[in-house]
Amino acid sequence: MAYFKHLAPFSALLVASFLMMTTMFGMGAAECNGHSVCSPFEMPPCGDSNACRCIPWGLFVGQCIYPNSLEVAKKIEEHPNLCQSSGECMKKGSGNHCAAFPNPEIQYGWCINNSSDAFNGFLKMMPAQQL
Repeated sequence: MAYFKHLAPFSALLVASFLMMTTMFGMGAAECNGHSVCSPFEMPPCGDSNACRCIPWGLFVGQCIYPNSLEVAKKIEEHPNLCQSSGECMKKGSGNHCAAFPNPEIQYGWCINNSSDAFNGFLKMMPAQQL
């Protein structure tokens, strides 16, 4: 019974977090080819590589947006882990290496510390031909 007493506040926290994320990232407001949530590992991202781009929130999930270059650049600049160069990662303080996603349609990477387990895990996800 004590287990359920702690479950209710946790579920309320999850619902509040989801509502906050949908508000912050505008999910559902402007879908791109019927997609609002994507994975940077999808090929092509968002179902159509020419019309939409996947901007990650985390390593495995992101939001589909139309490729307005200013909006994409702004989201990459604001996100602490998205990068286009290793120097950008060091400037943001998120790591010392910009690891590219294995999807060639994604034109940016994820900041990692290349002396960490995250780097080794990221390398394991990449196909052998891209290493």
